[in-house]
Amino acid sequence: MRVLLVNSLYPPQDVGGAERSVEQLARGLVAAGVTVSAATLVETGGGVEMRDGVRVHRLPLRHVYWPYGGRRRTGVMRALWHGLEAASPLMDPAVSRVAQMEQPDLIHAHVLTGFAGAVHRAARRAGLPLVQSLRDYSTLCSRAALFRRGRVCEQRCGDCVLLSEPRRRATAGVDHVVGISGAVLERHRAAGCFGDTPATVIGNAAGQGRGIDQPRDGPPAFGFLGRIEPEKGIEVLLKATTRLGGDWRLRVAGRGEADYVARLRRGFPDPRIDWLGQVEAEVFYGGVDVVVAPAIWAEPFGRVAVEALMRGRGVIASRIGGLPEAAAGGGRVKLVAPGEAGALAGALQAVTEAPGLWRNPGPAFNPIWTEASVVQAHLAVYREVLARRSSASRASSRRADPAQV
Repeated sequence: MRVLLVNSLYPPQDVGGAERSVEQLARGLVAAGVTVSAATLVETGGGVEMRDGVRVHRLPLRHVYWPYGGRRRTGVMRALWHGLEAASPLMDPAVSRVAQMEQPDLIHAHVLTGFAGAVHRAARRAGLPLVQSLRDYSTLCSRAALFRRGRVCEQRCGDCVLLSEPRRRATAGVDHVVGISGAVLERHRAAGCFGDTPATVIGNAAGQGRGIDQPRDGPPAFGFLGRIEPEKGIEVLLKATTRLGGDWRLRVAGRGEADYVARLRRGFPDPRIDWLGQVEAEVFYGGVDVVVAPAIWAEPFGRVAVEALMRGRGVIASRIGGLPEAAAGGGRVKLVAPGEAGALAGALQAVTEAPGLWRNPGPAFNPIWTEASVVQAHLAVYREVLARRSSASRASSRRADPAQV
């Protein structure tokens, strides 16, 4: 079997969990005997390289500007970017060339920011089956988050409806849709995407072989790991700490816009809060008892919850999006209402009053999704799609040739 994976970025370019998950899938498929290639975007240059058995095609973005890297753009520039990206054909030749070179049996699309509809059109022109994974909300929202001005978008804004309509229509040409959580899949279905396209939920998997970290001594320590930005709920968490009694620590790990992080540090100068910056996972998890995932947007999954539980750490997470699904499977877990500092403070206080309870992992965590199960679930989807295409082709051939009936 030959599979072409498409994602906006691919390691070592890395801005989040989507890139790590796509690379993890690619490596697993290679280990299972699949011939895997990948198409991804770069700001300039480009080329082809072999990476862990995967031939990676890095395609220069043909667009107004490079949307990654954290540089702020004016509202006019952002509107122009999204307006053109919605239906731009500029990436079509590059994607079609990759498909022609690799001759895959199917294309598996992931995050497609910057590709516009080029991947869907390339699959249609080449007559290739197309599987699409939902790792964000970019099919529905120009910001890819369904989150605006500090609030979850219960209804889509008019500009998002207009700009995303070409992407929504393109979902009709998908052979199988994969949601990394039931929540993200249902949100797309509710918006009229994918019609009656067959669907499967396949979550993200944390890495294997890391084991359970040893319980800590000393004051209970909470941890935040991820992008430091408002939708991740960092401000809710910091406000919650101002209501805590007793002795505790909070360790914040991750990157964010420098001005925003500096403002948070000035606003919450408690010496018990450690700002770690970007650190290795081993360092972070070894220094905390409970990981807090206080998202106020509908996070599609929540890899940090899985990783924390696999390491024997407790998890306090918002009851929103795919976080409850990510935290399912055992361990010490407390779900709280998103955006409510008081409710979060109550959950944190319970830890400070009984740290030993949270330092004991409790029921063994059996993750629903492991690296092996994620690969096998995708292979099952690929085989089903190819079998369905083959069956449809045979039926079409019989209709075209009455002698075969």
